[in-house]
Amino acid sequence: MTNRASVLAVLVLSLAACRSKADLVVTGGLVWTGLSSGNPQPGAVAVRGGKILQVGDSAAVAPLIGSRTHVVDARGGLVMPGFADGHTHFISGGFQLASVDLRNAATPQEFVRRLKEYAKSLKPGEWILGGDWDHTLWPGQMLPRHEWVDSVTPNNPVFVSRLDGHEALANNAALKVAGITKATPTPPGGEIL
Repeated sequence: MTNRASVLAVLVLSLAACRSKADLVVTGGLVWTGLSSGNPQPGAVAVRGGKILQVGDSAAVAPLIGSRTHVVDARGGLVMPGFADGHTHFISGGFQLASVDLRNAATPQEFVRRLKEYAKSLKPGEWILGGDWDHTLWPGQMLPRHEWVDSVTPNNPVFVSRLDGHEALANNAALKVAGITKATPTPPGGEIL
């Protein structure tokens, strides 16, 4: 009976040890946890059943690697174990990937050129949205004006926002569709320039 109990105990402990191993371990990356402790640090992440088991250096994660663990080398890339940012705009960020990209336009001329090129890919009447422009990159840091883009987007309404989402530029076509004129009253908390 003692032999059977010993064999059973060894089997149970072996199964428990197998279950404690990770399904996936990502090593060789810069791990960013979002904690206030600072920048991404060299490290590793272990995952089992879709849940994060361990975040730490390679030595801390190594005991979680088993014969069935899929180990991925991040080759120095950024590893983010989950999204813990309480102010992330996933939907608008994803939408922006399929829109005109104005984020690093270094001059007003580049801003206009990108809108012009993007408009060429659209049918008349299709909206140009997105943008993520940053006028602080431009000499003089002037805000964009609808006059800049009206001539290059006469057939497409344009509504492109600043990268922080707190300002936007609309061309005349967009203002017309929205029914906004010089007589439109200023909305509460906003300003029409």
